[in-house]
Order: sequence, then structure tokens, then C-alpha cells
Amino acid sequence: MEQTTGDVSVLDTLTVTAEAKPKKSIFGLFFSTYKIPLLSLILFGSFSLRALYPETFSFGFKRQKTYRFKSESLGFFIGDISFFANNSYDEAEARIVELFPDKIQKKVKKVIRPVLILCEKHQLDPFWVLSVMWTESHFKHEATSKKGARGLMQMMPETYAEVLGDMKKDGIFLESDRGEDYLRYQYGQSFYDMGYSPLVSKLRNLEVGIFYMKGLLESFNNNHYYATVAYNMGPYWTKSQLRNNLPVGKDNHYLNKVLKAYYHITRTLSQNSNVTFIPRI
Repeated sequence: MEQTTGDVSVLDTLTVTAEAKPKKSIFGLFFSTYKIPLLSLILFGSFSLRALYPETFSFGFKRQKTYRFKSESLGFFIGDISFFANNSYDEAEARIVELFPDKIQKKVKKVIRPVLILCEKHQLDPFWVLSVMWTESHFKHEATSKKGARGLMQMMPETYAEVLGDMKKDGIFLESDRGEDYLRYQYGQSFYDMGYSPLVSKLRNLEVGIFYMKGLLESFNNNHYYATVAYNMGPYWTKSQLRNNLPVGKDNHYLNKVLKAYYHITRTLSQNSNVTFIPRI
């Protein structure tokens, strides 16, 4: 016998309830059953692939295709900097390394990416930085002078500490503090050749030195000659010379060595790409 409650029968209620209940597809049933094992497999596979191919599997890090320098960032020569725009990261690095003498190319190759990345970050002429580094340390990270200057940029400990403090006050986030995953991805082979801690040490010495050079350049109204002398002799001595109308850079052995290195690099570059070499001495 059919029982009723009001106008709707119990049978009608059961029928409506059954029809309202959605049916799971075969895919839905499969996914709900194997969801956890599938996610575990995907995660395991991703980490495995990242370990094998760190340049490809970056987990959110994205590297631009070319280095980007403003034309006013270049120093001693005036020219078309399409060299950077027309060459990928790897191509630009390889071509710059080839500009150096054979006996030091291996050392230059180890530092070229950090130098270009940090120079781009602070918009400073990378050829100037490489020339100063060539003169100061000959690209030896472990170099220490008789006076105690250290690293690729041969910075005195007290100057290094002062500049590093200024950078932190200005809220400048150091490249070396961006984490191991980022450094592994961004610096690729350099990371594996040196290891995490040595790379961090090298990046800090480089960035502090580059930031110091940038500050000197601004202090001397973008005069690369005065800034180069100041890097060697100190800004106070250089400013004192200028205030007293005394020569700065004349017959200066250090400046001449930096200029020689700079002209060697850029003269060769101007012959191989669309760059105009115009010496300013």
C-alpha cells in the first residue's frame, strides 16, 4: 500500500532523492581512489627532474633572455650596446670571455655571469668592472694583498664593512641572500663548480665592490677616470687633489693599467660587433 505524507508520496520522495544524487564518472572514481599516490608520484618526479635538469625545472624562477643595460651605463667608450640585446645570456658571456688572453679565460669564465648579473642590477659598466678586477686580483677570488685587501674586488675589510652597512641601510637586498634554490638556478654551472658557500662569499665581495664603484662614480659626477683613481687611492685623497687643483690620474700607474685592460676588451669587441670604440684619453 502506498503511504502518503501530505501531497507527496514516500515513493516520490525516494525517487527524487535518487535522481538528485550525482553519478561519479570513471575518471572521478579513479582520481578519488588514487589521488594521494598520484600527487606523491608527481612531486617525486618533479624533484627528481629538478635535480637532473636544474636549469629547466626552476619552480617559479624566471631568467630573462638577454642582459639589459642602459646606454648611459657604459663608461669609457661611446657605442651601440646592441651587443647585449642581440645575444643571449650564454652567447654574451662566451663572447666576452673570448676577449681575454687565453691564459686567464678559464678564470674569467667562472666570474662572468655573476659580474654581468650584478652590473645589470646596479646598472654599471661591466667592462669597467672587469678591467678593475683584472688589475686588482687577476680574477683570483682567494687573492689577498699585503695591506689586507681581499677577494676579486680587493676590498679592504673596513671599507667592505662600511659599504655593506650602507647597502643594508638603503634596503638593498643582496644577491647572495636570495636562497640556495635561486642561486642554483641563476648561476647554473658556477653553483656546482664552487658550491653554495663559496658562491655566496664571491657574490658578496663582488656586489659590495660594484656598489662601491657605483658610489664613487656618482661622487665624481660620472667621471670614470677620477672614480678609478679613487678606487685605488681613496675618495678623500682624490677629492683633496681636485680641491687643491692638483693632478688626478696623470702618470698614474693604476689608472693606466685599468685603461689598458678596458681598451683591450672594448677594442676587440668593437671589431666583432656593432660597437663604436672611441677612446677618451
